[in-house]
Amino acid sequence: MKLSLLFFAVGLILVLLQTTWLRLLPLGPIVPDFVLLLCVYWGLYHPTVGAVLASFLMGYSVDVVSGPFLGINAFAMSTVFLAVHLSSRSIWLHDPMSSAIVVLMASLVKGAALALLSAVFLDAERFWIGASRYIIMEALIAVALAPFVFALLRRGQSYVERFRVTA
Repeated sequence: MKLSLLFFAVGLILVLLQTTWLRLLPLGPIVPDFVLLLCVYWGLYHPTVGAVLASFLMGYSVDVVSGPFLGINAFAMSTVFLAVHLSSRSIWLHDPMSSAIVVLMASLVKGAALALLSAVFLDAERFWIGASRYIIMEALIAVALAPFVFALLRRGQSYVERFRVTA
């Protein structure tokens, strides 16, 4: 329970960081998606019902803070969690290289889900050209940041487990 609360608190901090301070980076509209990394981590290492709910809530909180349409990121993060969880049940994905590949695939799944929903609900010409460039750039940034974020989350998990053993 303490670990779930720690990860959820970290998730809320990451939502605020992602939707405020990281927008100031000179990357244009591309912002590192730390919430995606947290959802991938939950799907790989903590596939529980609470993690499913937390993934949905993290996506919904991104929608509330910065999205023009509610529910799009919630759907995307839930889809990412489901895809990562199903792939981790079939393939051993717990080393850094395969985790980075999972992050790449999860970022592409998220981008495809967002693009699909945007194409269905929005009418925009030449949407796919801009969207594909954005999706690929965001995926590459997520892959580059994944080992560092996963290491920090594992360290936080080990501190909580060590505290649980000594208490």
